[in-house]
Amino acid sequence: MNPIDTYAAALQAGELLEPWPELSLPQAYEIAARRHQLRLVRGERAVGRKIGHTNRANWASQGIAGPSWGWLYAASTAPLGGCLSLAGWREPKVELECVLRLRHSPRSAADLPDCVDAMALGLEIVDRPYPSWQISVADSVAAGGVHAGLRVGPWRAPDPALLRELQAELQVGTHQSRGSSALVFGSPLTALAELMALLAKQGAPALQAGELITTGALAPALPLQAGETLRARIDGLGECELALSRD
Repeated sequence: MNPIDTYAAALQAGELLEPWPELSLPQAYEIAARRHQLRLVRGERAVGRKIGHTNRANWASQGIAGPSWGWLYAASTAPLGGCLSLAGWREPKVELECVLRLRHSPRSAADLPDCVDAMALGLEIVDRPYPSWQISVADSVAAGGVHAGLRVGPWRAPDPALLRELQAELQVGTHQSRGSSALVFGSPLTALAELMALLAKQGAPALQAGELITTGALAPALPLQAGETLRARIDGLGECELALSRD
């Protein structure tokens, strides 16, 4: 087994790994693609994509020139409920996102407003397979965007004008973060166009009808702790309150 396959298999097994020394983005996507194939062989079903690193203000310090992406899976995706179990996760964090659902596969960025048939508030949970959160963008990409789970609120009719004006607030215990559409290229639709361009550049599978797309963190991520309460709000998309447990 070559090193790429070995590393992908270790990630898939849930092992705690040291980051790959001097991992490049092309290598990271190769590892992620190999792990994705392992998941499909195991019987998992992909339901969409996640967009990461959408805040241009951070790109210089992160050593990147564009966003990243990873797969979403049915097994880790569920409707929002009144509680969230943190069991099985090492040091989870939560990102507050706008989730878009595709009616059909877009042919170009100009098609996107007509391709989206619903939008919703989403909570993406990320977790580290590494000893700490001190990791590079490439480390994150190799681990599938460190995606651990997705909880999606009630679906609403899409509104392109509203998507340009989203205001978001996230609170976990006493920790708070706020943000807006400015952190996702000015609109989740623009983030979706960036994803399309990135997939085409990489020769990755194109977006398909029915896919769910998490369009990037509207507010900075916060750590999750059992016993605390998570509250989230996106104006126009709704709000939620979840009890956090280890059960």
